[in-house]
Amino acid sequence: MGWKSGCGVRSGADLLCLLTLWLGFLLPACRTRLYTNHWAVRITGGNQEANRIASKYGYINIGQIGALKDYYHFYHSKTIKRSVLSSRGTHSFISMEPKTISLLVVNSTYIKISVCSYRHGTRCAGEVAASANNSHCIVGIAYNARIGGVRMLDGDVTDMVEAKSLSLNPQHIHIYSASWGPDDDGKTVDGPASLTRQAFENGVRTGRNSLGSIYVWASGNGGRSKDHCSCDGYTNSIYTISISSTAESGRKPWYLEECASTLATTYSSGESYDRKIITTDLRQRCTDSHTGTSASAPMAAGIIALALEANRLLTWRDIQHIIVRTSRAGHLIANDWKTNGAGYKVSHLYGFGLMDAEAMVIEAEKWTTVPPQHVCVENTDRQIKTIRPDNIRNGPDNGVRSIYKATGCADNANHHVIYLEHVVVRITVTHPRRGDLAIYLTSPSGTKSQLLANRLFDHSMEGFKSWEFMTTHCWGEKAAGDWILEIYDTPSQLRNVKTPGKLKEWSLVLYGTSVQPYSPRNDFPKAERVRSSPIEDPTEDYGADDYAGPCNAECSKVGCGGPGPDHCNDCLHYYYKSKNNTRICVPNCPPGHYSADKKRCKKCSPNCETCFGSHSDQCNTCKPGYYINEESRNCVTSCPDGFYLDNNKIVCRKCSENCKTCTEFQTCTECRHGLSLQGSRCVIRCETGKYYNGRDCEPCHHSCASCAGPGADACINCTEEYLMENGRCVLACNNGYYFDHSLENGYKTCKRCDASCFGCSGPGEKNCTSCPNGYILETGLCTVGLVCKDGENIDPLGHCQVCDDSCPKCPEPTAENCTGCTSSLNDGRCVLQCPKGKYEFESQCHSCHQTCMECSGGEPNQCSACGKDKKGNTHFLYLGECRESCPLGHYSSEEENTCRPCFEHCEVCPDQTMCERCFDGYYLADNSCQKHKCRKGKTSDNNCIPCADGCLSCSLGMYKQQCYRTCPQNTYNDEKSLLCIECQPNCRSCDKYECYWCKEGFFLLDGKCVSDCGAGYYSDEVTEECEPCHRTCATCKGFDSNDCTSCKGILQLLHGKCVNLKRKQVNRKFWNVGISKMSCKCLSKHTLPVSLFSERFLFGKSCIRTCPRGTLGNVKTRRCECHSDADMPRYLHKGKCLQECPKGFFTKDGACRECDSPCKTCEGNASRCLSCESPFLLEQTECKLACSENHFADDGICRDCPEMCQECIIKSSCKVCIPPFHLHNGNCLRYCPPDFFAGSNRCFPCHKDCKQCDGPDPNDCTDCSEELYLYNGECFSNCPDGTYYEEETDICKDCDRTCQTCSSSTDCLTCAEGLLMTTSGLCEMPQGCSSTEFYDGYTKACSPCHRKCLECTGPAEDQCFSCPQDTLLLNGTCVEVCPDGYYMDRDEGQCHTCHRTCETCNGKHSRQCLSCPPGWYKQEKGCVSICTTGYYADNSTGSCERCHKSCKKCMGPESTDCLSCDKDLFLLHYKNECHISCPENYYADRDAGSCERCHPTCRTCSGPLFCTSCVWSYHFAAGICNSECLLGEYKTSEQDVKNVMTLACSVRGLVPFNCTECHLNMEIYLDENRCVPCCKSSELVETQECCDCSKTQDECILRIANLPEGLRGKAAALVVAVLIFLLLAIGVPVFIWRRSQAKPKPVKQGGYEKLGDNAKALASLKSNHYQGTSYYEDQVIEYKDREEDDDDDDDDDIVYMGQDGTVYRKFKYGLLEDDEVDELEYDDESYSFR
Repeated sequence: MGWKSGCGVRSGADLLCLLTLWLGFLLPACRTRLYTNHWAVRITGGNQEANRIASKYGYINIGQIGALKDYYHFYHSKTIKRSVLSSRGTHSFISMEPKTISLLVVNSTYIKISVCSYRHGTRCAGEVAASANNSHCIVGIAYNARIGGVRMLDGDVTDMVEAKSLSLNPQHIHIYSASWGPDDDGKTVDGPASLTRQAFENGVRTGRNSLGSIYVWASGNGGRSKDHCSCDGYTNSIYTISISSTAESGRKPWYLEECASTLATTYSSGESYDRKIITTDLRQRCTDSHTGTSASAPMAAGIIALALEANRLLTWRDIQHIIVRTSRAGHLIANDWKTNGAGYKVSHLYGFGLMDAEAMVIEAEKWTTVPPQHVCVENTDRQIKTIRPDNIRNGPDNGVRSIYKATGCADNANHHVIYLEHVVVRITVTHPRRGDLAIYLTSPSGTKSQLLANRLFDHSMEGFKSWEFMTTHCWGEKAAGDWILEIYDTPSQLRNVKTPGKLKEWSLVLYGTSVQPYSPRNDFPKAERVRSSPIEDPTEDYGADDYAGPCNAECSKVGCGGPGPDHCNDCLHYYYKSKNNTRICVPNCPPGHYSADKKRCKKCSPNCETCFGSHSDQCNTCKPGYYINEESRNCVTSCPDGFYLDNNKIVCRKCSENCKTCTEFQTCTECRHGLSLQGSRCVIRCETGKYYNGRDCEPCHHSCASCAGPGADACINCTEEYLMENGRCVLACNNGYYFDHSLENGYKTCKRCDASCFGCSGPGEKNCTSCPNGYILETGLCTVGLVCKDGENIDPLGHCQVCDDSCPKCPEPTAENCTGCTSSLNDGRCVLQCPKGKYEFESQCHSCHQTCMECSGGEPNQCSACGKDKKGNTHFLYLGECRESCPLGHYSSEEENTCRPCFEHCEVCPDQTMCERCFDGYYLADNSCQKHKCRKGKTSDNNCIPCADGCLSCSLGMYKQQCYRTCPQNTYNDEKSLLCIECQPNCRSCDKYECYWCKEGFFLLDGKCVSDCGAGYYSDEVTEECEPCHRTCATCKGFDSNDCTSCKGILQLLHGKCVNLKRKQVNRKFWNVGISKMSCKCLSKHTLPVSLFSERFLFGKSCIRTCPRGTLGNVKTRRCECHSDADMPRYLHKGKCLQECPKGFFTKDGACRECDSPCKTCEGNASRCLSCESPFLLEQTECKLACSENHFADDGICRDCPEMCQECIIKSSCKVCIPPFHLHNGNCLRYCPPDFFAGSNRCFPCHKDCKQCDGPDPNDCTDCSEELYLYNGECFSNCPDGTYYEEETDICKDCDRTCQTCSSSTDCLTCAEGLLMTTSGLCEMPQGCSSTEFYDGYTKACSPCHRKCLECTGPAEDQCFSCPQDTLLLNGTCVEVCPDGYYMDRDEGQCHTCHRTCETCNGKHSRQCLSCPPGWYKQEKGCVSICTTGYYADNSTGSCERCHKSCKKCMGPESTDCLSCDKDLFLLHYKNECHISCPENYYADRDAGSCERCHPTCRTCSGPLFCTSCVWSYHFAAGICNSECLLGEYKTSEQDVKNVMTLACSVRGLVPFNCTECHLNMEIYLDENRCVPCCKSSELVETQECCDCSKTQDECILRIANLPEGLRGKAAALVVAVLIFLLLAIGVPVFIWRRSQAKPKPVKQGGYEKLGDNAKALASLKSNHYQGTSYYEDQVIEYKDREEDDDDDDDDDIVYMGQDGTVYRKFKYGLLEDDEVDELEYDDESYSFR
């Protein structure tokens, strides 16, 4: 440990000494409690007395322990160095000495430590204090600071060692930075022992000349182990500043621990793709991979050093206060951000937020020391409470809840705490499994801190004994009030829930001050509070001369007009505009914005959270619910095919090139066409037990049942007798593995033993069968035995032997068995540098990805050099990946195995000097790519080609039927439609959402271009934008307060400024006294010409003399206008001034104008629609009855079809593609995938034998599958007779026509009939016959052919071999015309057979039919016996016609002819239509793909009997709709819903179209809600219609008799007439009855009257409903009737029926007082009041 002298002030600069204590959290640690030969003895009397006592008992006094007064370090010469057993001996006599106060044997936590910790310290030191201008790696944050290190962790880590390190030179060292602590294993609870606690307390009390030493601590890296830093007593201390980490994106790193003691955060690494910290490294090198909270703590220490450099008098508490006040949430992403009672935003992940170095320095310069710290120890609550276990967190009965009413020690002035800093909770808990506990503390202000979370790996039964949990979340709140402690127990499966835990006792220790800690000098509005609350309106209306207070921290030196960030005259960093265009100054652009020019924060694309530009492909991170595509930089809701969502659920990363879908780069879930999924890899389809080697299928290793390559390490599954172990198949599990009996993957596996075991019989640390060297096996557990020094190992005899010189640690003394290295560990050996094919990580060499020859990491995109793979294929390096081929625009360099770029605009090139093809928009000329310059009416396709009617489609962007690589000015590229869409008028540059640059003479305002900025803005000629005026100006010509041209409110204009007339005087008089009087006189009626008042104003469409109230007459426009101001515009509508126009109107010239029909709403002008009246659809801003091509209707809006789609019905599925694209699985592709062929703009599957084809039949192949050979369009297992196999083309070719069989085109094996083989192997006519003769074997002579034949094999006319000109060969006969069933091949001069499905044809394929056989249908170019899906049979034409685009199967061409629907659509049976969503009263049956009818009582439902809402007369309960009425009754309401009357009829209404249930032998016809009788054999003729009840018992299938047309019309007319008569018959009596009810009646106090005609009262009650039904004799049936204008429920007439059938009506017209409420008494015949 070396120190530079002279720490202090030199050359006017404050050089700070900063000590760093190093240990990387990521080091593997193995802990056990050891006793050491070190003794901490507290002796009074000084060093001389300590030496005397030590010498007396055989000890050596090593000296004082750090800065701890009276504490001495003793060492005994005759005691072993370390032991697992405590020692007894002479030390017991030391404690008897009178000057000895205490004696402590120092326990050690023995830590196995790697040499990389030395590197760790060097890296941390570089972050803090690397010197300025060093030309090496980095500049330290506090480059003026001096830094030193203490090597404290490479031996026994004892309490004494820690205390010495933390109290080393406390007057010389200002900051102690520690990146170490207890194990982050999720089960350890440990903290500083007594000496270390004493060192902390001494340090803050006496260090730095009593200002207090500052301790910065890393919060811990146990996130993956679910650790909680509240179990770390170092970070949990009030004396340490606990620092957590955040990734650059603001997201939580995977290693981060959460707890309430964290004070703030700084940057570090995140995921593997995030950037890490760059800093210094060992051997004069740099590193760009410093990670973890170990990297964050030094960063915080450096920032604190800068604050101390600005103000050396800051105390240790001042530093914590400044951190709390200046840290900010910013872009940090956490779901637990909350604002505490003092207004600070705080999180368990990040404390008070990201540390702000600039803000801390500024604050330090003006800081006033905070008042003294008070400590209030509240009384202990010792009431023992049982912790009830429960699986439901925060359930009503689980856990335990204790409330303590704190006073803050108000009765003791020296301990009184009003304003809180730290809060410590001391808790004693017993529990059978500590990891199941979660603890919360709620302050009197309502701030809830999580003191402990569940820890998965903490199986301890020790509980907590007076453990101190600390929270900073209550900082600044008041101490007094009710504090609530909650403990929840969530039992794991590892314990017995019958044994509950108990809360033994708990108490509060409150730290803080009794007075407000911040002086007026310190007390500025907290920046983060302002930033987190968007300001929609100016905070206060300050005049130019009103404000003289301090400016916000974000204001520059120009000054401000108020205290807020919206009052700045100029911003220090950045600004953004709120919704009302207020300029708000901020330190960083808020989420959803990016830093543009001139400090302006501009909006990102809507789905971006952060971005580097405004376009949708310029995102850095995405909003929640979206993921960023790593290639396109777009934010998407789901990853497309070929991409997978990374572990952080943030980025869509590219799959391996063989995967169609995947979950990781090489973990495929679906393969590209032609490949099959084997485990998680995509390979060429081979039969089971074989793998594809690049050319053919080879057998797997004998141990593999299936495999992805050769050898035992490429197995995917193992054969029956083998076990899968770490990717290999083995006969038995090797040492370090055990057999897993669960068979969870469907096959037998060996799983790795616990890390503590050398061998094991099962999972976990308690199933060990053998242990590593230095450990002893005790009942299945490996515990520490003999401990050897570093560089030694234990031999079989139990002795320590020295390791090889190259090994710091080893299990055996050879160089091949190292377990730790000073450099890098490679396969058990220590090497200076990892070999090729490996990379160094955490001092170990790891294999590169299989595609890399050299690499910097294990991912496939971290290659640094490429070579040949195992199969001999050469790979080339491109952007960190080794590819088999280079992308377009690059060529492969064989020498370097890299992809090198072609020259500019070249798409394909062999090297850097030659080009073979240019990119679109360029053409090749003189070996260079030149840009096309085509005239209007032509397009570029390597040449200028005239367009007949304009371009049909473009690959990049189309504008006015011309294709552009980059959209022209005034347009933007719509990526979905590939169109260049015009910007709004007067805009030069824009995107889909807003304009960015306006034409000359126009200015940008809210993303639109205006010629006049309007009130409250001025035109900035430099930025060409409308900028807001000063807050006092109504209108202005500039930003300053003296640029006003008119004023707001009561302010008046004076020399360009707006001032308060009540306060501003000129020459001791208010400046506008004369003006106001003159103005009043000038506006007086008597001063104006009489003729002016005789003129009229336009109001509506009338001219009137005086404008109505609420409007003003505009003399210039001669209109009545509403009075408006900038803050609240008003618009004239039907004589009223409204703040906004009603639906169907738009604003223009201060008035509401009606939209044109059929616009439902509009904007800007009457024809610019925003929505449409039904059934019209909105497309762009126009209402149409049907959507145009490339669009589909969705919720009343025409939306774009998918890319290159001509017709679609939903976004995800196309129906017809734009030529030349082809439809495949709902997508439009330029080329069909393998195994498919293109036809009619669609992709159809090939025959199974074909690898590629041009039709669906077996003879349509153009390439064959494996082990098949192509001949004449057909695939054969062997070449047929008359053909031979040609290796060069891999197909079967015809033999020469003279051969019957052959081995090549010239070598016959046998000859055709009539020919003889010569000695040279040729087949010729015997005897030298001419070509028109044949050899007659009978006569042994040459004979002439038949006259019709040109060549022949015999004399008959059907033995022709070839034919004369103009004739064709047909089965050996020469004909003039091919008959039906054959087609003519002019090249061969033959007639060939048509396909079997064709009657006539023009080719051999099934898709070349001209006509079809009887009973067959012509479908496009082929013939079918049954029309395929998507077509219907038209018998009149004998063809299959295409169904409507929404139908899957149909019976006609219309949308109402569907029989079934395409996917994602549902069939509405009664209309035979397909709908995207089902209408009201129907639910979507996804299994059947149809809309099924809800129960008639349901308005909406999720199933046939599961209502989600009811028709108006029913009420909803538990998925069922119930009626208040009896069967046969319905509830009705007229104009007043409250007026309810009861009538006896069907359930929902009196007319027959409101039925919900039917009588026996009737079924409900749901489409009309009426009851129809069931059909009988004889009834159909009589009733004309009936239900086919035999098909279903739930719904009526209507059957109508085949009546003559005339009779049908009469029947329909009769039905209508009956309905009208029925309505009149019911309506007239009801009307007369209601009129009679409306007549005034004499008022009675109350009583009952008997109704004379009971039959009339119950006329509509169906008597058959009550027959056979049991009723109670005293059943009362209640009828209600209400006057139309009567709202009082108590004034109802109530009708009762007595047991004898007499009906009574209670009447009451007076209001009773509360004490006059009467009861009813039953009296046999009537009721009476008592």
